[in-house]
Amino acid sequence: MNRVPTGGVLPDTSVWVRYFRPKGYEAIKREIEQVLALEAVFTCWVVKAELLVGAKDDESFERLLSQLHALQEVTLTPEIWREAARVGYRLRREGFTVPLPDLLVAQCAIAAGLELWHADVHYEHVRAVAPLRTRAFLEVGES
Repeated sequence: MNRVPTGGVLPDTSVWVRYFRPKGYEAIKREIEQVLALEAVFTCWVVKAELLVGAKDDESFERLLSQLHALQEVTLTPEIWREAARVGYRLRREGFTVPLPDLLVAQCAIAAGLELWHADVHYEHVRAVAPLRTRAFLEVGES
């Protein structure tokens, strides 16, 4: 990638998990390193909590919390919750059920004008009913 999307990026948990794996996913690692160097990476507490739940021990939890704290944060406001519910409602009417955490992350990206990076097909369903800009890493495998 030669440009950072306007406003920056919000990597979903599905991208961070691949980034933090010791082996593989080199394409994701390169892309994340580039936007981290440009200080164009944002997060929200939904992503932080999902990542922290997976920590291996207390030391890993604290180290990860510190790393995540360094990122710019999108605050979950009542408007974000409301619009996430609205998008989820619209998707259910079309036959798609998207987990609430994914709806919240998507709405954080929309509200902050960020491109959502993901490896989770749910976000492509959200794009069908909401103005979500995404970059999908669905085909990125171990490398």
